[in-house]
Amino acid sequence: MRTILGLGVKKVWGVRGFLIGLAAIALVAAVYRYAQPAAANGTAADEARTKILGLRGEWVKVTRGDFEIAIQEDGELRPVKVTSLTFLIPGKIDLLVPEGKDVKKGDAVIALETKDLREEIQHSREDLDTAETALAQQIQTRDLEAKRLALEFHTELENAEYAILKDREIAAHPNAVEKEQAQNILESAKARLESAKGDLDLCKPLFDNGFYPKFEYDLKVIALEKARIESTRADMQARILFDGALSYDREKARCDLEFARLNWKCKLIENDDVVNALTSKVKIAERAANALRRKLAKRELELERSTLHAPHDGVVVYRTMGYRNHKKPEVGERVSPWIAPIDLPNYDKMKVRTQVPESLIRKTSARVLDENGVVVQPGSTARVQINTLPGILYPAHVIWIDGWARDRNSKLSDADIKAQGLSGVKVFDVEVELDVSDPKHLREGFRASVDFPEETLKNVIAIPEQAVSTIDSMSSVMVKDGSTPVVRKIEIGRSSLGRVAVLSGLNPGERIYVPTILKAKQAEAEVTKNPGKAEKKSEKKPEKRGPPKSGSAPSGKSSSAPTSSGASAGSSTERSRHDIAPQ
Repeated sequence: MRTILGLGVKKVWGVRGFLIGLAAIALVAAVYRYAQPAAANGTAADEARTKILGLRGEWVKVTRGDFEIAIQEDGELRPVKVTSLTFLIPGKIDLLVPEGKDVKKGDAVIALETKDLREEIQHSREDLDTAETALAQQIQTRDLEAKRLALEFHTELENAEYAILKDREIAAHPNAVEKEQAQNILESAKARLESAKGDLDLCKPLFDNGFYPKFEYDLKVIALEKARIESTRADMQARILFDGALSYDREKARCDLEFARLNWKCKLIENDDVVNALTSKVKIAERAANALRRKLAKRELELERSTLHAPHDGVVVYRTMGYRNHKKPEVGERVSPWIAPIDLPNYDKMKVRTQVPESLIRKTSARVLDENGVVVQPGSTARVQINTLPGILYPAHVIWIDGWARDRNSKLSDADIKAQGLSGVKVFDVEVELDVSDPKHLREGFRASVDFPEETLKNVIAIPEQAVSTIDSMSSVMVKDGSTPVVRKIEIGRSSLGRVAVLSGLNPGERIYVPTILKAKQAEAEVTKNPGKAEKKSEKKPEKRGPPKSGSAPSGKSSSAPTSSGASAGSSTERSRHDIAPQ
């Protein structure tokens, strides 16, 4: 029995001891696991502090003040006024002003060979002189012939008028005068007859009694017969007068009138035919002369267009021509029409073509001009910094905003779009014009950064972005506590143009360490992720000191500086930080 109980006790204490041992092992593991992160954090902070202090930099005093929130975008510098000089005729270049030369308005810039064209113009002028002489002769012949035909037509017209008058005259017989004349003739003949008969009757008794001479009596008899004959003649004349013109005369007058009318109409038709024929010859000569004039004018216009003059002051810039394997124009080379071999930009006024996100477009307005080109409403303000001229800011205003939005990556190459895809951020193309230009230093194609002010935060602490480090996903800065630099965690807010607002963790008057190179955060992030590997890498290849390469940016910047303007504004702000160099 004891043996059995003893074995039972041993078994119970064996199981309990085993459980107690497992619990002790778990406790040790938990303690080790809890203590390890703290040690790791301390090591990472120390290594980060050592790494940052090993970089070139300076201690900067923290102050409060106004903090401007602005969106920065990249763009390309372009002249506001640029003219492409284009030939409208093909030819071979004979004159070419050297590239880069300043020219004034009206100066000859490029010209084509014109020897053959001048000879053709001379021949055209000679042909035109001959054609104008022939035209003058045709006009003179037509005018003379028209005058002769007009005279003949006038004669025929007078003949027709005479025939009309003659027909009217014949048709008017007998008139009152003729009737009165016939009556007078009859009465006169009757009176003479009665007078002669009375004289004879008076003398006959005397002649019968022998008292009157025979010869006088015979005269009386003859006078009576004569009176009778005159009476008969007067009666015939009166009858003729009373009857009027004969039917023959009337018919003849009507025929003469109709003939005169037909001659007049035929002459009119004949004259029209002759004049029209002469006018047609004149028109043919005019068309020939006009064709030669147009040909001459065209050749003279080609001669004028064979030399391109500067429409305004500018700088000569050669353009590459695709049909010549993208070579620039040279003397002796042929050029085709509608292909501009030369650009003439005027660098007195420059602009930058860039873009703004859709979150800012509602706050941006373009310049408005009236019909006379006077500024009615100035555009939104901006600042332009040329990448090749650091430290110089040019004030500018928005002069144009595109009406359609596009994806930020839509203008990338097909290969880039295929690799990166669309960004999902909508932007609007805009142009800003520099208020003050520098023709001696600014040129077309220079890369530039454009700052679009959005708002200004009052009485805030803002520090350079490169002073912020990221340790365990927390933003930190190196603060000088007395004479000892310590790493302090801070809470950051919005960032803009290489600076970030600090919401908490810093006080005015404190001094922070600002590295002058942007690779500091990359080194710190590498230390935080893999301290041992980063230390070995730094031992094998020490980090170079000096200014950073263009386009480099610290990692984790977008997460440490969130914005309240939306995803597009944050994307634009982060992109702007990548493009700006530390001060």
